[in-house]
Amino acid sequence: MADFRLETVKCKNCGSGLVVEVNDNIVYCSSCGSGFEILQEGLIPIEINFAAPAIRSEGEMIYKPFWLLKTTLTILERKASGAFLKNLFGGSGESTSGNITFYIPAFYCSLDTLRNIATQYTLKNPVASPQKYNVSLKGFDYGKQDAMKLSEFLLISFEAEKSDVMKNFRYDLIFNSMEILGIPFYNLGNGRFKDAVLGTEIQI
Repeated sequence: MADFRLETVKCKNCGSGLVVEVNDNIVYCSSCGSGFEILQEGLIPIEINFAAPAIRSEGEMIYKPFWLLKTTLTILERKASGAFLKNLFGGSGESTSGNITFYIPAFYCSLDTLRNIATQYTLKNPVASPQKYNVSLKGFDYGKQDAMKLSEFLLISFEAEKSDVMKNFRYDLIFNSMEILGIPFYNLGNGRFKDAVLGTEIQI
């Protein structure tokens, strides 16, 4: 029978103990504000910042992690009636390009909930100046590869809300940077949460 040993995970920058939950891909040190990606080779630094609350509501405030993916999108061919990309880039042709910042929940939620809140945040890009806070940040269920795949899913869904409008869509999506953004939510109870930036309610 193999021997198993539990080891304390400590912050590589300040030495504080880190709380790592089952299936976590990322860990955050609330003592010094350092973030780390958990890989086989150890803890790899990753940028983690926070959005400031803009809306007041009842319930305890907690922070939930989102992947913030800064990308460059080039549309190679687009024949559809959707208007998202045209509005985002300010163009009218079938071939266009521009930068998109995707907000992808790093915490587990249903696909409908993920798509709803990711769409609202990606369209509005409401967090212009992220800050450093010494608060708890947990629930990192989706890693980098998950976030990249979900970004592409979101991109396609923007133009394919109705299956009969999509004719052809080819694109090149370059991921320039990836970091974590903690977004404040109010815990309304019974699995309901209201985000403190846009005021969107979700069920988890």
